[in-house]
Amino acid sequence: MKHMLDARKLIASAEACLGWPYASPGNNDARGIDCSGLFVKAFRDQGGSIAHGSNTIYRKYCTEKGKLTDVSQLKPGMAVFRWNANTPEKFSDGLGDFQHIGLVTGVNPLRIVHASSAAGCVTTDTKPGKWAYWGWLKDVAKPDEETEKGGETAVMPATTAVVRAESGSTVNLRTRASASAPLVERIPVGTVVVILSSGTKWSKIKHGSRTGYIMTEFLAPEHSGEKTAEEKAAEEPSLEERVSQLEQRVSLLEAH
Repeated sequence: MKHMLDARKLIASAEACLGWPYASPGNNDARGIDCSGLFVKAFRDQGGSIAHGSNTIYRKYCTEKGKLTDVSQLKPGMAVFRWNANTPEKFSDGLGDFQHIGLVTGVNPLRIVHASSAAGCVTTDTKPGKWAYWGWLKDVAKPDEETEKGGETAVMPATTAVVRAESGSTVNLRTRASASAPLVERIPVGTVVVILSSGTKWSKIKHGSRTGYIMTEFLAPEHSGEKTAEEKAAEEPSLEERVSQLEQRVSLLEAH
C-alpha cells in the first residue's frame, strides 16, 4: 500500500518556512525557496516527492481540482493556484497558466502559506484575493480519511515563549514577516506570548487579542531555563546588599 502523507504535517512544514527568503528556483531550504519549492520541501519532510513547478503540480499531482468560487470549497492541506489564460508553451491543453501555488493551512480564519516574489519571502494570505483554482494533492491523505484509518485528530497544545532582547526594553510585533512591515505594537521584554507558527527567521505569535510576526531570535521557550533580561536583573544584588556584603568581608579581614 502506498504511503500517504499527513496533511497536518504538511501544514506544519509549510508554516515552519515563514520568513524564508524567496528565490527561484532556489535551494528548497532556508537559503531561498520559491512557491512550488515550498511543496517539494514539505513533501520531502515526510519522505515524499513532488514535481517542481506549479503548472505540473496542478496538471499531474491533483486528484481533485476545480475553480475557486467560494472559500467554503477550501480545506486545510489543499493547494490553491493563481491563474491566467495564457497556457505555457510546454503544455498544449489550453488550460491556462497556473502560475503560482500556495497551501491552505487554515480555513476559519482563512490562511494560505506561499513563497511570494512580491513579499520577498514565505508569507501568508488571509483572503482569497487572486487565488483562482484549488486542488487536492494525490499523495496527501485527507483529514477525514486519516480518521477513518484510526488516525488521531488531536488538538495540539499551545506553545508559549518569553520575549527577550539583549538590549532595549521592547520588541516589535509586525503585521507580516518583514522588518519593513507595519508595526502592530511593541511588546515588553519578559512578556509571555503564544506561538502560532515558527520559522527560522520569523514566528507568528499571539499577544492578548493581537497577532503578528516577531523575529524568532527574540523568543525563548518559556520553560527552557534561559532567563530574560528582567529576570537576570532581578537576580542582581541591590546596592544596599552589595554594601552589606562588602562590610561583612571587611569584618572577616579585621578578625584575622
